[in-house]
Amino acid sequence: MIKKVSAAISKYGMLSDGERVTVGLSGGADSVSLLIALNELGYDVRAVHINHNLRGEESLRDQNFCFELCKKLSVPFEAVSVDVKTHAGEKKLSLELSARELRYEALYKLANDSKIALAHTLSDCLETSIFNLIRGGGVHGLASIPPVRGTVIRPLIDCTRDEIEKFLLNRGEKYVTDSTNLLPEGSRNIIRLNVIPELKKINPGIYSSYFASVSALREADTYINQEAEELLESCGKDFSGVTDGAVLSRAIAVLLQSEGIEPSYEKISSAKKLIKTGGIINIKKGVYLCSDDGRLSFKHDVQPEDEYYFDFSSELMLSCGKLVVTKLSPFDISHYQKKELRYIVDESKISGGYAVRHLKGAEKIRLPNRNMTQEIKKLLEPSLRRTAYIIADEHGAVFVEGLGVSERVCCTDTTVSALKIEVIRGKQK
Repeated sequence: MIKKVSAAISKYGMLSDGERVTVGLSGGADSVSLLIALNELGYDVRAVHINHNLRGEESLRDQNFCFELCKKLSVPFEAVSVDVKTHAGEKKLSLELSARELRYEALYKLANDSKIALAHTLSDCLETSIFNLIRGGGVHGLASIPPVRGTVIRPLIDCTRDEIEKFLLNRGEKYVTDSTNLLPEGSRNIIRLNVIPELKKINPGIYSSYFASVSALREADTYINQEAEELLESCGKDFSGVTDGAVLSRAIAVLLQSEGIEPSYEKISSAKKLIKTGGIINIKKGVYLCSDDGRLSFKHDVQPEDEYYFDFSSELMLSCGKLVVTKLSPFDISHYQKKELRYIVDESKISGGYAVRHLKGAEKIRLPNRNMTQEIKKLLEPSLRRTAYIIADEHGAVFVEGLGVSERVCCTDTTVSALKIEVIRGKQK
């Protein structure tokens, strides 16, 4: 196993000879093996244990074990106590995410610019790839845990958990076990305890096959990352004319992450569509993604615009495009398909003045052939509830962007004069 660790350090350029490195030591088999391997390979090792205070006496047991192990190995040791539950409540995070955030924060603080070695293994990588496949992670997700990310290195990345446990058994080295890892609860535990054993029945050599696959995926992921970085450097946030789907998707993901937004297939797809159409969407609570001629930007806490009053006699320029109303007179309903009629109103049925605005409260509309009046908010996609344009008369909504016209102003075979309504998104020249 130590030879594999040494080979991984060389292959991924993790450390130079004798370099100082801080090991995240939990006391489990993986981190104990990592500490021993790096120490024996001659690196300047120190260990940091993060006590999450989530398992009562068991948490204290783990901390004491790590202290005694480092004392035996003559490795400098420091323990940090963090309050995961309080942090989770304040930040509205799950306990798992809260623990991860506090753990990394403590490690970065104590590392003092040295590399941070974490004990992720090939087994962890397989579990992560399966988890990301299930939730739709794309190439980046399937490439799993990177061997190196900034100052964080993972020297056990090519070793399996079985190899590690065998190494410790042969050495007569003890380790502690987190009892929560043995519970068949949580996605990762289900994958580890149930899914992978079944996959091993299909292919006993699953880790050899997976190692080849994940290596190829990492190469592809690295290439896409490099191309995305070059794209962002050359064009900034202006993606007009960009056609490379994979590279564009990764560039958008980078931009979303820069705003603290977790990228997803749905968010990236919405952004790519927005680049073509222009406009604005609610990408996260309080954060809006805007597109102007293919250039993306972010706005925070966008407020609905004031009402625009007009007489339907000309185009009305909007912040995200323009409203175009075409008068159809004389009007013959037989010349139009049902789909077209969704956006055409009988001019004689509109009462009072006309206004263009955004949704107000629990405003309602009765769409044609629905036989019921419904809240507009519930009919619109969540991303459009703050941005869709509405035309209203003195009785309420006449037209809603993306939905169509109200039943009360629909055209019939007696309609003489009609108005075709279009909202054209994007910068207008």
